[in-house]
Amino acid sequence: MFFRASLSLAKGLALLLALPCLTFAQSGCPFSLDAGTASATTDGLYLMRYALGQRGSPALDNATSLASTAEATAASRLRRFDLDGNGVFDHDDARIIQRYLLGFRGSSLGGGGAYAARLTPALIEAYIAQNCPGRAMTAQERAARFLTQATWGPTWSEIDALVQAGANDTAFNAWITAQFNTASIEPHWDYVARKGPIGCATDTVGCDSNFINGTMETFWLQAMQGPDQLRQRVAFALQQIFVVSTVNSGVDIQADAHASFLDMTARNAFGNFRTLLEDVTRHPTMGIYLSHFRNEKEDPATGRTPDENYAREVLQLFSIGLWELNIDGTRKKDLSGKDIPTYNQNDIIGLAKVFTGLAWGDDPSPAPTDDNFRWGGGSWKYPMQMYPSGHSTSAKTFLGITIPAMSGTITQAQANQSLATALDRIFNHSNVGPFISKQLIKRLVTSNPSPAYVQRVAEKFNNNGSNIRGDMKAVIRAVLMDPEARDEQKLADESFGKLREPVLRFGAWMRAFTARPASGRYRIWNLEDPADALGQNPMRSPSVFNFYRPEYAPPGAILNRRASAPEFQITHETTTTAYTNFMLSVIERGYGGNNDEIAPNYARYLANVSNPTAMIADLNALLAYGQLTTQTQQIILDAINAIATTEFNWQARRVYTAVALTMLAPEFLIQR
Repeated sequence: MFFRASLSLAKGLALLLALPCLTFAQSGCPFSLDAGTASATTDGLYLMRYALGQRGSPALDNATSLASTAEATAASRLRRFDLDGNGVFDHDDARIIQRYLLGFRGSSLGGGGAYAARLTPALIEAYIAQNCPGRAMTAQERAARFLTQATWGPTWSEIDALVQAGANDTAFNAWITAQFNTASIEPHWDYVARKGPIGCATDTVGCDSNFINGTMETFWLQAMQGPDQLRQRVAFALQQIFVVSTVNSGVDIQADAHASFLDMTARNAFGNFRTLLEDVTRHPTMGIYLSHFRNEKEDPATGRTPDENYAREVLQLFSIGLWELNIDGTRKKDLSGKDIPTYNQNDIIGLAKVFTGLAWGDDPSPAPTDDNFRWGGGSWKYPMQMYPSGHSTSAKTFLGITIPAMSGTITQAQANQSLATALDRIFNHSNVGPFISKQLIKRLVTSNPSPAYVQRVAEKFNNNGSNIRGDMKAVIRAVLMDPEARDEQKLADESFGKLREPVLRFGAWMRAFTARPASGRYRIWNLEDPADALGQNPMRSPSVFNFYRPEYAPPGAILNRRASAPEFQITHETTTTAYTNFMLSVIERGYGGNNDEIAPNYARYLANVSNPTAMIADLNALLAYGQLTTQTQQIILDAINAIATTEFNWQARRVYTAVALTMLAPEFLIQR
């Protein structure tokens, strides 16, 4: 059938090319893919080829005179180009556009296709005349979309509260302010020390959470039930930037080490980035993971040099990145047009000397003696302290500054000042604002923020309005309340948004359906198996580079457009199949077993099971903030209706089917 359709299309294109080059004034939809006037033989023909899957130069060669940006422009408008309203841009839409640009109107324009919402030419013409608008969101959908960006997933109670407050920018700003003042359930440290949730000493299970499993349990408990959802979501984003892992490291099973690190990121989520940078640097978990714990000063006699691991990663991953940036996150160029590196090996050598002499701290701190530096112990709960005997006294040159050499026996205060000077220099580097701002935008809102979006957030990083640099509250508010984040027209922009990473999809399910274990223990671990689970697990990334790199782009259209889609680095045939099987199982059976089973509550949907259209609409608002297309909704409806009311357990099976297909739909998987 496709072959016959292609032959018919080829004949139509040949006829079209033989016609005079007709152009029409722009009427409604932005059919022009460049600065010129929309033309059937340029824009229309290109869109026809695009609809058939052609990309790059083949779609342009010998056909149009469009600019090379035509593909990116078309991609950003595909939802608006869905003229028949069936939820996808396809050959039918491209054909209608061509006919419209040639002057066809009325019955000769064509009508809607399968599952189409705009079934007649009159409806299509009216849609074009309105500039192909995106569908207006309801208050519920607007609230759900905001909560999708700012939490581990919307719940109906939170949606209803925001709707009651207006579900507008004023309500969202007030919610953010309230979240800044909401405390966590408790420190993760307390859960691990107690070996279970609050009250475990007197419950039927007891306090039995051992090893790293205790940290996994408290992570999920707070992510799913914490009243401080914004803190939990931002802390997770920070943990994906400042990575420590239980995999391939010296801190593989130390529950208290990772619990302390989780507490540190949560504590700093709403603080100042300078404090965060120092707390990360001094944290013993990071110290062992990136090997600057007990990092010794150089010794010319033996040829020993300081370990350079943390010095390299604190620059590359935690602060300034590899390339000099403009305030809008774009790369600066030298006179020959090449990217400018932010540092070189000499900078790493100089900075590595700064991160010497750090070892265990405690309360009270161990005496800063040489023996304690080499052999003493301490606590994961407290920052590493300086041991002067291990700290380099030679000159340290990096990033354009030099910390002078120190003579004689130095004090702890002198060693601390050396570290403070280095962190101050990193913190005040012009790259930090755009680099960190862009990372947070990518984690919370969209993989490809515009330079203007990055600049607006970076400017808040540089100055929160009160001449304070690094104010995380100002940065987070700027990320979530930026015009691009809140613009509902971005829902029709195919270049906007991000792929939801697997753990966020799983988390969204647990929160949406109040999936909780009766025992209070979230026995969730080893989700990183790509064949049998999600291919991702908190605190278990394979390296300091996380599960995916922030600038990763999968080969094909995204890479060709020089865009990024980080989460696609762990998205392939195996993980896609595993996610499908995993969710089909948990949606029906819950996760885990016995008293620890994380069981969902579908009462709201079971009560409405005889009205599948209403059930789909409810799930659409909650999980996809109204973005399920007409076509997708029809597919789900057909699947639900295929389960006859005479079949065994038909009510529950209909609910399982509706939830599963919603969570497998592209409109759920892609967050906009």
